[in-house]
Formats: sequence, structure tokens, C-alpha cells
Amino acid sequence: MEIRELRIDDAEKFLNLINITEGETPYLLYEKGERKTTIEQEKEIILKGKKNGNIAFVVVEKGRLVGFVWGGIFTENRRKHCLRIAIAILQESTGKGYGTKLMNALEKEALKKGITRFELDVSVKNKIAINLYKKMGFLIEGERKNSYLIEGEFDDDYIMAKII
Repeated sequence: MEIRELRIDDAEKFLNLINITEGETPYLLYEKGERKTTIEQEKEIILKGKKNGNIAFVVVEKGRLVGFVWGGIFTENRRKHCLRIAIAILQESTGKGYGTKLMNALEKEALKKGITRFELDVSVKNKIAINLYKKMGFLIEGERKNSYLIEGEFDDDYIMAKII
């Protein structure tokens, strides 16, 4: 197992990872099959993200990408100290500590860039993710009602953040 930065030549494997994780859980933004990104578009997204200072790490297991964490730095001057976070791990690779390792790698890199606030949102039903975030020092700052419509039912989410 290896944790490393996402590279442009990972685009196809990364897109595959995203598509699988989106099909495995209702807790990600996109539904299964909703994302229409091509490999070339994904390469551009990765390249643009790097140019903007965004941070992305992947978990590689036997040459296969099985998880990722992404941190998007805000471009507005008043928010440049903040990092918006998304994370996903294949169901078959959960329970191995990858979430903690990814979050640690992200935090270490973010601190080098002067980030002092980490933020994310998470379904109130996603207990595994909430436990990871709390373990990493995140606090619940608020709750949004009916923030997602999943299979015809509304779901609430927590706004969580960690201040360094």
C-alpha cells in the first residue's frame, strides 16, 4: 500500500475509482452514472487543480487506486486559508486505516501551503465518515436540512471543520 500525490497519468484509473465509489454509496455528490467526465477532461481537471494549488492524494494497492482525498483551496482572498475536502475509499478497502492516512497526508501538505481551516460536509447518516472526521479533530459547526435528495428521500448533512 502506498499513499502518494495524484498524477496526470492517473486520470483513467482515478476516473474509474470515482465512478465505482459513486456507485457504492449514496453519500457522494454524484449518483452512479451521473458523472460524464472523459479521460481527457479528467487530465485537464487534475492539471488545473495542481496549478490552482489544490491537493490530492491516492491510495495505491497492488497497482490499483482504491481511495483518494482531495482538498480544494479557495481562490477568493478572504478564503485562501481554507481547504474544502472530499474523500472516498472503495468499500472493499475500508477498515484498513486508509482514511486516516489520507487525511494525515492532506493535512501535512495543506499546512505547508498556509491552510488553517479544513471544512467539509457529510451526511448525518454516514457514521463511519463522521467518526473519522471527529477522530481527526473536526467539529460539527452546523446541520443543513434536506440538503440532498437521495432515491426520493431528503437527507440532512453536517457542516464540519477543523481549525489549525
